[in-house]
Amino acid sequence: MKTWIITHFNSLLIAIIALLTPIKPLLLTVGFLIAVDFIFGIMKAYKLGEKITSRKASNTISKMVLYTLCVLSVFFLDKYILETTLNLAKIVAGFISLVEIKSILETFEIMTGIKIWDRLVKIVKRGTSETKDLLDEIEDKKEDKE
Repeated sequence: MKTWIITHFNSLLIAIIALLTPIKPLLLTVGFLIAVDFIFGIMKAYKLGEKITSRKASNTISKMVLYTLCVLSVFFLDKYILETTLNLAKIVAGFISLVEIKSILETFEIMTGIKIWDRLVKIVKRGTSETKDLLDEIEDKKEDKE
């Protein structure tokens, strides 16, 4: 058995890569957002003087594994069992991405006090004058910190 695995390892590896290739962009996107959320979390802890523990850091590893398994499971379920015209893996990855983006925005708000989502809504509603006001306000905050 051991020799069979060793001799057929390349074939097995190629088969696994071929199975995962269609969802590689989804897995990379979710992984990237989890990494950005992790970095923002570390920056927030440093800025607020919180202690960084391995327990909190391990939550990121758990998230990475569970989200990856979720996307993989839905992909295989959709492709080989349900055979729907919807791409359920993209829908699930989209929801996971929205959760991570929301977490990143919340962490950014705690660190800076700036509500990015509210600012974007104002910019879209009011146009360029609001954009100028926003840039002026950011400049004022920079000057206050210095």
